[in-house]
Amino acid sequence: MSRTTTITALALAAVVGLGLTACTSAGTSAPGGGSSGSGGPGSAAAKTLVVEDKPVPTFTEDFNPLDGNSFGANENANSLIYEPLFMFNSLKSDQAPIPWLGKSYAWSNGNKTLTMQLQPGVKWSDGQAFSSDDVAFTFDLLQRNPAANTNGVPATTSVSTPDATTVVMSFATPQASNFVAIGNTMILPKHQWSGIGSPATAVILAKDAIGTGPYLVDKYSSQNVTFKANPGYWGGAPKVKAISFPAYATNDAATLALAAGQIDLTGNDISNVQSTFVAKDPAHNHLFQTAKPYFPAGNTVSLLLNNKSSSAPALGDVAVRKAISAALNRQAMATQCETVYELPASSSGGLTLPIDQASVTSPLSGDLQPSADAAQVTSLLTGAGYTKSGGKWTKGGQTIKFSIIDPNSFGDYWCDAQAMVKDLNAQGFDVSANGAFDYNSWNSAITSGKFDAALHWGQGVTAFQRLQFILDPSTTAAIGSVAAGDFDRYSSAGATAAVSAFENAGSADQQQSALNDLQQIMSDDVPAVPVLYGAAWYEYSTANFTGWPTSDNPYINPSPNSQAYEYLILHLTPTS
Repeated sequence: MSRTTTITALALAAVVGLGLTACTSAGTSAPGGGSSGSGGPGSAAAKTLVVEDKPVPTFTEDFNPLDGNSFGANENANSLIYEPLFMFNSLKSDQAPIPWLGKSYAWSNGNKTLTMQLQPGVKWSDGQAFSSDDVAFTFDLLQRNPAANTNGVPATTSVSTPDATTVVMSFATPQASNFVAIGNTMILPKHQWSGIGSPATAVILAKDAIGTGPYLVDKYSSQNVTFKANPGYWGGAPKVKAISFPAYATNDAATLALAAGQIDLTGNDISNVQSTFVAKDPAHNHLFQTAKPYFPAGNTVSLLLNNKSSSAPALGDVAVRKAISAALNRQAMATQCETVYELPASSSGGLTLPIDQASVTSPLSGDLQPSADAAQVTSLLTGAGYTKSGGKWTKGGQTIKFSIIDPNSFGDYWCDAQAMVKDLNAQGFDVSANGAFDYNSWNSAITSGKFDAALHWGQGVTAFQRLQFILDPSTTAAIGSVAAGDFDRYSSAGATAAVSAFENAGSADQQQSALNDLQQIMSDDVPAVPVLYGAAWYEYSTANFTGWPTSDNPYINPSPNSQAYEYLILHLTPTS
């Protein structure tokens, strides 16, 4: 199960990190204009695009894009309303950033000054003009409210607006490596949000969801949220005129609806996807690619280990964390729980293969074994002073006790969690699994640090960001406070230095050196355990709409992600 990408691979860094200027075009169509090769001219008014993003029993009326528990965040629908400056295709790290509210950008002053030109003529959905003031306000809001800065946007030293379509951002240190976080930032209307207190938790009702995006909230209910096209959208009229997000309590319920032709787009792990979904309507039901594993690898799924858990203090011991990694049978999870849609992680450095292959440091290539290594578990734990008592490893009279939390509605993750419990207990650990969570309560527990361990998809568009999500102490927070990253509450001077080295690198070689250091730290300290290469889940039907991304035309990563969903939907055309 892979859901979102929030928080540079060297190829992208070569485009945006080391040059003084970058994109004005990415070879894509204008936002509202669909895509070349789209389907027939059918009546858009007659078609409603039905999207199911993740299993949730009910929706909450909250359209705050800064709140990770809002409807938009949970269903990856934020950028239907609130748009970013640039978009990024994480499946093609060498593709230039895609202009959106931002028209072009240039770095100068040693990559410490960013000048962006904005699209002219953009209006907010309430009719007021969008301008550089809104951009400057948004970045200032994120800087003043760390809990709202979930993308890890770097702090500015100043932001100026020479005119309505120009923004100049200055930073204390080079920040080109963080351009994805900057460019992905969804811009908020100053005239509305300047009056909103506690922006990270404020409840924004449907009627108050004001954005520049192609859609407006049409109707809200706890079981279904519908959107209608924004008639004043700056990118032109969307061909898809209406979108529906129905609530399904479980993966199974969503799969039944998908197989019955009731859903056009989803991103779920479906057991036996060929027979369960594709074979029900081979002419219309499709996956990203026709051959196994059917889905592209988009992230590294890791077992997050809370290094500061008060209920599981043993997780603060690096020997224990290494032993946990050695005790896992990754191949069995890949086969039995993921039906080989997700392959076992093979590098302890934490990068995602094959998309990060060029960045993997040689000593860590293929160093993770697919099956459990009981001898290594014993060696690690006896070396750290643990002894076996009653079949359990103990030290100071305490077992290595912890709980893995993952919602039991996440079918594959819950299967993985139970498999890990079985593996670990067979090797002398004292582990349990707790599936009594919905997505919101699970996400809150993880981001606030109130958990022991959790299987979680990776985040980030580039190799650096994927490691930063786990290793960057500047993105974490004290237990009880919401963290933007480093949910495992890991902290080390080495990690801080390596992150800084990458961000301040002046060449691709220097960036690779910093990436090598980060991978080695991940391998040596194991703040989280790489388990699988997470699939970019994606199932779609061409019965009602055409123009979908495929392995032959991977114009965007189609797995659930707010910015990608907007880009994808604007490339669809209703069938006749």
